[in-house]
Amino acid sequence: MAHSDAIVVGSRCAGAPVAMLLARQGRRVLALDRARFPSDTMSTHFMPPRATSMLAAWGLLPRLAATGCPLIDTITVDLGPVVIRGTPDAVNGTNAMYSPRRSVLDHLLVTAAREAGADVREGVMVKELVRDGDRVIGVRSIDAAGHETVEHAAIVIGADGLWSRVARDVDARVDIEHASLTCGNYAYWEGVPTEGVEFYRRPDRVVLLFPTHDNLTCIYVGVPYAERATYGAAVEATFLSALECSSSLSSRVRAGRRVEPFRGTSKLPNFYRQSWGRGWALVGDAAYHRDPITGMGIGDAFLGAQLLADALGSNAAGRLDLESAMAGYQRDLRERTRDIFDYTLRSAQLIDPAPLMDFYLGVSRNADATRQLLNVVTGTASYRTFFNESMIDRLSVSAAVH
Repeated sequence: MAHSDAIVVGSRCAGAPVAMLLARQGRRVLALDRARFPSDTMSTHFMPPRATSMLAAWGLLPRLAATGCPLIDTITVDLGPVVIRGTPDAVNGTNAMYSPRRSVLDHLLVTAAREAGADVREGVMVKELVRDGDRVIGVRSIDAAGHETVEHAAIVIGADGLWSRVARDVDARVDIEHASLTCGNYAYWEGVPTEGVEFYRRPDRVVLLFPTHDNLTCIYVGVPYAERATYGAAVEATFLSALECSSSLSSRVRAGRRVEPFRGTSKLPNFYRQSWGRGWALVGDAAYHRDPITGMGIGDAFLGAQLLADALGSNAAGRLDLESAMAGYQRDLRERTRDIFDYTLRSAQLIDPAPLMDFYLGVSRNADATRQLLNVVTGTASYRTFFNESMIDRLSVSAAVH
């Protein structure tokens, strides 16, 4: 039986960074994942500057660039009659954007955690949490060979995703919750060129294109949650029909070839869970989940990892007691993500953009307004500062006089 400063359950884009950051603080860290790396998982893919700037701060952005993932320098928002194209602001000096395969990104992060000194064990499933009274003090796990192990730690961190075992075992309450609003599927195509990232918005439909590794393009189609049964019964037909929203898009996809099966889900709840308790904490999708339509998942996972590591570092340095540090972590995570959460809820309603088309036309003709919109789209500015009555009126009038 071993003892660590922290046990991290889950070693993907929330768990591996928090393990790495804690290990860099000199902490004894054990990270467990039932998967083996490299391996794939469902993902939003997109990493705007708010995400890549964190990789840069951790010294890992050059590694991602070296994997051959295409650099993205343009975002296109296609609303039908109006097309808005541009680049968002840099974050902390980083303007690079990527959409990596998770098999590549997660392996990179796991490697970095090991290099920092974390003990990362693959193919290990956590069976249950170990308690001393009402305090979590460790985990009981089983490896692929069937060997059971009990590990103790000062804190157990659940980075094990939307359906987190840690969250379930500690009965972490959901504080803020909104039901699923959309459902979606994606697949990878070869021979479908893109101009950076492309977003297509139509009434009750969203189509997203991301260039990724191996000269492939990831294409996602989302529809209202109410259509989940019909979408699930005819995935390919529904998917291809949505691409007809743009003749250029549909012709490009017809000229290419799908190289992997469709992947998707209708289980896309929007929530914040209580993110800490006696001997435990949650990070990533285990703590906070939102619809993938805005592509914020990886960036939010990175942010949560950094905030949690910072909070635990403050506790270790004696600046804060553990309860205050964890309460501060939860407060900071919610303050830093609440605008994104609310913007995601708004976007996931898939409302017809037609009533605001004059406004969007004004945006397309104004370089500064375009930049501001793309800052909202990439999560570095609040939608409230842009989609307000004054801005909408001013840009709509601007469009009318041209």
